[in-house]
Amino acid sequence: MEFKLLQANNGDAIHLRTKDEKGRFYNILIDGGTGETYSYKNKKGKSEPGELKQLIEHIKSQNEFIDLLILTHVDDDHIGGILRWFEQDADAKGLVKKVWFNSGRLIFEYFQQKEIEENLLKIKDISCSNTSIAQGVAFEDFIEDNNIWDRRIIKSGDELSISGLKFTILSPSKDKLQLLLCKWKKEYPISDTSRTSDYSSSLSDLINSDSFKEDDSIHNGSAIAFVVEKQGKNILFLSDAHPQTIIDSMVSLGYSPKNPLKVDFVKLSHHGSKSNTCIELLNLIRSDNFLISSNGSKHKLPDKRCLARIIKNKEHANLYFNYPKLMSNIFTKQDFLDYPNFSIVEASEYIKI
Repeated sequence: MEFKLLQANNGDAIHLRTKDEKGRFYNILIDGGTGETYSYKNKKGKSEPGELKQLIEHIKSQNEFIDLLILTHVDDDHIGGILRWFEQDADAKGLVKKVWFNSGRLIFEYFQQKEIEENLLKIKDISCSNTSIAQGVAFEDFIEDNNIWDRRIIKSGDELSISGLKFTILSPSKDKLQLLLCKWKKEYPISDTSRTSDYSSSLSDLINSDSFKEDDSIHNGSAIAFVVEKQGKNILFLSDAHPQTIIDSMVSLGYSPKNPLKVDFVKLSHHGSKSNTCIELLNLIRSDNFLISSNGSKHKLPDKRCLARIIKNKEHANLYFNYPKLMSNIFTKQDFLDYPNFSIVEASEYIKI
């Protein structure tokens, strides 16, 4: 396996690829970042391709496909790039072979509830709204109309095998899905810049004054998170999942601090938010390699407090950033002197495992 954290602004867009039984490349796209991850306008107003569009065009040129598209949840920084791709590329429907997505309608069906009328709106222009529910409806319409949706709930406890890959689903739980049985709404302004960073605090101060409060976002709680494994190599993709959900799933699988889950890489939940990674979760994971997908804009993620927990918890920690410039804003020379057990790695290319 090899994977790349695309530069997805403040979001997630991850390309994972391997070879199938016939030696053909099997491509998995996990989320699509913001709209600008696919295309954006430069200072002169000219459209430029983002890393998602570059990836899509490369896959086309190799006569390959997006064999599996996983939309973990409907927040703009995960779905926006995919919707812009679908809108601008007439070939998209033929390029995608299978989609995993827990849509609002599917969740209501799963719990045998009649869906709320506002959640059934048809969106004529899939780029017309940046609210999560409108985007989710637009995405669901597209994948259902084009018959590319593996139309089933993906939930914790599931084990799925595809092309030599084993997926162990850790989130969402049924309880987290059930919280979506409501009128969907935008949970926060997409352009909110009011949140401040904690980068001026030292690692020592953050470690010595640590406290934890879990993320309470309903959307994040519904995120699909999983371990993907092939031939003894594995990666833990946590999307924006809630830590307690992941902990409960891991404990049910027999993992404990004395018997932790051994993984080659961990993609941190919610771009390294302090509300999505706790010491209890870290005690269940044995890994040296932690991946951060964020450019630090809008919500000022990752939180340094989250990274401080990892540095305190692990004998050695390699922190991988897909926006390398962000690293110099977070850590000081004194941080490296106080805690020589961690290193920073630039993650702008494919990582093989």
